[in-house]
Amino acid sequence: MHKIFTNTLFIGKKLKFLPSCHSTNTIASEMVMSGEATNGHIVITDFQEKGRGQRGNRWESEPSQNLLFSIILDAAFLDPSECFYLNIITSLALIDVLNEYTGDQMKVKWPNDIYYENKKVSGMLIENFIKKNSIGYSIIGIGLNVNQEKFANEIATSLALICHQKFDKQDLLEYILIRLEQRFLALKKSQLSDLKSEYFHNMYWKDEIHVFKDKDGLFNGRIVGVEDGGKILLELEEGYRLYDFKQIEFIK
Repeated sequence: MHKIFTNTLFIGKKLKFLPSCHSTNTIASEMVMSGEATNGHIVITDFQEKGRGQRGNRWESEPSQNLLFSIILDAAFLDPSECFYLNIITSLALIDVLNEYTGDQMKVKWPNDIYYENKKVSGMLIENFIKKNSIGYSIIGIGLNVNQEKFANEIATSLALICHQKFDKQDLLEYILIRLEQRFLALKKSQLSDLKSEYFHNMYWKDEIHVFKDKDGLFNGRIVGVEDGGKILLELEEGYRLYDFKQIEFIK
């Protein structure tokens, strides 16, 4: 994975490849802190020793089988209250690409996982550097299960298992970068309403009654919206309730 990507405007023009590392997001953060980072800079590895996910989870990945990378983006045009739009555009870019192979079956499991049916294909971890009242650089870390066929976690799957074929990781990565850049430019043009609407349209469990869990226990609810700041809106038997990250679990 040493190729510089030519079909994008700025994403992937600079690339740092590491055969293995503890976490591409950590390496990218160090690059930002040291002043080495540029807009669109990519850090990619074949194996993460300590890949990080939401809720402190580990990302399970066999060496050389999957895509594990972080993208450094200059998101200074965003207000800190709009950070969640980076989750939105990343989710949509992944769905744009993966649906080409799976027939529009991919969904976004709020806030930042991509699911095929009831199995996880991809996850992301977005970290922002806030300066006063604006965002400096943002780091978008992505793990995408591509060619791995065995997982210890029963809810994990891969593109190879879904499509019954192996994929060229380099080609797949370039396609993702192209779509992410297009989504990022739409965000820069303030197409917030359209992006949020499309994100909600592709949400896992949207408008369906399911079992969730919060600090008070299990309950039935229905996802009916998502706020600009990222909170999810559920309709319960007694009315509506907003939940922030880590305040709710999807059960069944």
